[in-house]
Amino acid sequence: MKKVISVLLIMGLLTGCSNYRDLNEVGLIIAIGIDLPQERESGYRVTYQLINPGYFSQNGAVSSLPVINYTVEAETFIEAYRMASLIIPRENSVTHLSLIVIGEALAREGLGLIFDVFERGESRSSFPVFIARDTTAEEVLGVIEPLESNPTKSIISTSENNEKMYAISEIVPIYRAISLLSGEGQNLMLSGIHLNKPLKSQNQTGNLQDIKPPVVEVTGLALFKKDQLAGWFDGKIARTAHLINSAAEYTSFPLPCNSKKNMTVTTKGIKSTIKTELKPKLTLAVDADIKAYIAELECYIKIDSEEEIRKIEKKLVEEAESQIRETIKMAQEMETDVFGFGRKLSINNPNYWKKHKKEWNTLFKNADIEVNVNAKISNAGLLTDPYKLQ
Repeated sequence: MKKVISVLLIMGLLTGCSNYRDLNEVGLIIAIGIDLPQERESGYRVTYQLINPGYFSQNGAVSSLPVINYTVEAETFIEAYRMASLIIPRENSVTHLSLIVIGEALAREGLGLIFDVFERGESRSSFPVFIARDTTAEEVLGVIEPLESNPTKSIISTSENNEKMYAISEIVPIYRAISLLSGEGQNLMLSGIHLNKPLKSQNQTGNLQDIKPPVVEVTGLALFKKDQLAGWFDGKIARTAHLINSAAEYTSFPLPCNSKKNMTVTTKGIKSTIKTELKPKLTLAVDADIKAYIAELECYIKIDSEEEIRKIEKKLVEEAESQIRETIKMAQEMETDVFGFGRKLSINNPNYWKKHKKEWNTLFKNADIEVNVNAKISNAGLLTDPYKLQ
């Protein structure tokens, strides 16, 4: 995205060059939103988000917006792409496509082979896919925020920031989504996004003047059963799902300090392994190693004491094990193995998998859970003896 904007800025300065004229003849599509149709019984409602070159040019209007959205409805995705020429005044180009957003209503009906067109087309297959929760993709792509130049950049940046800081979100590229949808032993899980509050008006320049504007928010993980949205993980459960899959490195655990106060333990490394064991009863096993440090204390504890550190480690182990069990149980209730226990089983015991894979959802739902967490608190920060209030 930065590369695209840099090119646009350069072209805006070179107003007399032929390349700039070529750029003005092409509509650079950077995001696509896909929803159920509103004006027809079948097909898709597709929103195309295009870079507005005038915003980046030297002579661009101050009040212009960095992107422009165009929405069309058609029976198929390719027909929608072709029909967009009715309203987009430039030749469409998806060579810089950076994002796909799918509305929740469409996801619940089923994704089907909706991604097939992206495998066949000219766009790269590494751009991420998100689910617009409790709203439409069209609405999510229609919000301009003060801190980012366009909604596409805002969605990606917010998700990347959360992935690093707390690990609810995960950037899932489309090629991985296709692999999970078409593969065996692991179901698809995608990050959800929505607006944190309703728009006050459709005037996006007005949104830029609001000190607390509506913004795109990371909101849980969408769990799929085959190609249909089955339910959501939220909050710490969504974070723990990534912990199980070793996709969470940095996150935090509030732990009880006394009857009224808490402490915060922040992780700086999580390594998990999963396996499916054929004991007397099928068992889903998770082993996790957590490295952490004490980031906050709300009560007085002598954390330079080895005994106190061991007590805190025990609390962290108990909390992590409890969350892992709860997260797996919720997935079992929805009969969707988003962790890949089935995939592990197919590798370690291919004969059993071949015989029972068609009934895996039922086997997964009724399997036992075994969790083993090892936690190590390596330091307590710069302060080893918290101050006391007089």
